[in-house]
Amino acid sequence: MSGREMDALVDQATARLDVLDGALSALESLRAEVVSDDGHVRVEVDGNGSPTGLWLSDSLLGVDSAALARTITRTAHLAAAAAAEERNRITSGLFDTLATR
Repeated sequence: MSGREMDALVDQATARLDVLDGALSALESLRAEVVSDDGHVRVEVDGNGSPTGLWLSDSLLGVDSAALARTITRTAHLAAAAAAEERNRITSGLFDTLATR
């Protein structure tokens, strides 16, 4: 293998590592946040869909606890789905980029 071929191979490997590093950074910092339709609940999740934050409105007086529980669950589910969609976008982009190089 010539020096030029070796340089090209190293450049290609470096470019792939840079793409992989960028995708890993994006996945590590991925967060999704959803606010319920009624505005009473806000849920944040990480890239795996695990809750990292839950905020409740100060104006919950008179809100049925069972309805609030359903709202929290639904909002958390929507946030997890948004995180999964973004995670899929990142990984699909990674695979597409690596397949074309």
